[in-house]
This record gives sequence, structure tokens and C-alpha cells, in this order.
Amino acid sequence: MINDTRIHELSKAELKEPVLIQGLPGLGYVGKVAVDYFIEKLKPKKFAELYSSYLLFPDGNLGINISEDGTYSLPKYEFYSFGDKEPNAIFLTGDAQPSVTGQYEVASIVLDFAQRFNSKMVLTMGGYGTRSGNDVGAVYAVAGDSVVGERLKKMGAKLAKGGAVTGAAGVILGIGRQRGLQCAGLLGATTGVYPDLEAARAVIQMLTGLVGMPVELKDLDTEIEDMRKKMEKFRRTELEEVKEGEEKTEEGKDRYIT
Repeated sequence: MINDTRIHELSKAELKEPVLIQGLPGLGYVGKVAVDYFIEKLKPKKFAELYSSYLLFPDGNLGINISEDGTYSLPKYEFYSFGDKEPNAIFLTGDAQPSVTGQYEVASIVLDFAQRFNSKMVLTMGGYGTRSGNDVGAVYAVAGDSVVGERLKKMGAKLAKGGAVTGAAGVILGIGRQRGLQCAGLLGATTGVYPDLEAARAVIQMLTGLVGMPVELKDLDTEIEDMRKKMEKFRRTELEEVKEGEEKTEEGKDRYIT
């Protein structure tokens, strides 16, 4: 425990050199959706929670999250252990990002915890902001070393050139590399639509190929198709409403001609 950041272990986990896979709320909720999909499909066991005074709501306030049943909880990170198959993994998700002043402390404590299980690789997932519709399905990658970078390029990732990866997804990669861990960030191209399921799918597929995580994507494909149909229906309704409004305006103009 450092200052007001602590990890509460719920149970013991038996893991062999697990990959730490992090996905938190951010642009398009890409990382959050991706890691939650792994959790839904692989059924890992939640074995620890992290609480910190640095975990803030998006508006910068501290407080509690209220559930639909009226219960509440502090913002937290959640750790899930997957040891049924190779590779073993620790999935890290949460409902908040650390404040700027707490990024280093929170990331350091997370890495301390993962390294207790002899973790040697850290992968983060997130969104890569783009205005181009041609980028749909693209994954931009940042790699801590050229070996991982070349593997990702061969898999179809675009290595990011310039810019920055901000927030928890970036800081943990920076500290992880300083500790000699293999690190990479996978960023799904997104215009910021919330939640961006297509960007999340691309990131999941890239990560699965990189480390051999055993997860199927057909359920996510069904969700994406359903969302497309809903969006198309919504756009058609909007266009019809605009057209009706224009027709009424034209009718009104005719009435007042003198």
C-alpha cells in the first residue's frame, strides 16, 4: 500500500507467468469493451480489487457508483485470473481512470501485483482517434521492443509513428518497459462513437493472435451487426423526419404567398 492506493485480495490465484491485459474506460470505450468481452467469454475468476483516492469520476470528482438495485461502491480496478489454459492471464478492468497526479502510483502498484505472479508481458488496449472512415477495423500499435513490433506488423497492425498514448494505457507501458517487461499497446481506430464495438473487435482479434488467447468472436460479430441495423434504422428515421419538416416548411410558404 502506498498512500491511499491499496489492493484487496479476494482469493488466491495459481498462475504461471500470466500476461497482464488491461482495458479501461477511454476513447470509444474500446479497451473497456475488449477486456470485458474476454472476461465474459473466458469466465476468469475475480480475485482482487484496487481502490485509490486517485480513481476519479470523469468530471474530476470523488464519490460512489450507485447500482440499479440501490447498492453502491467506490470506483475500483478489478483483477481477474485465467489459469485454465495457456497462456495464463490477469485481466484488468475498471470503471475509472486515475487522475494525472496518481497515474504513476496506481500503475506501479498494479505492476508490483502482477510481478508477484512472475508476469513478463503487459498488453494494454484502447482507442486511436481518427476522422477517417477508411480506418475502420485498423489497429495501431506501440511496442516496447522491435521483436514485438515486427510480430504486430506481420499481423497487420500499423505501428504508430509520433504522438502519445495518454492515461493509464500509456503510463503502465512506460513503467513496464523500465522494469524489463515485454510491453505493447493495441489501439483500435475509432471516431469516438460509444461504445465502438468494431474497434474493440479489431483489438481483440489482434491480441488473440499475438498471444494465442482462446476466444471466439462470433457473438461480438452478432452484436456489431445488430448495432449496425439499429444505427441504419435510426439514420433512416432521422432523414424521414428532416424530409417531413422540409415539406411542411414548403407547404407553409405556399399559404402565405400574396
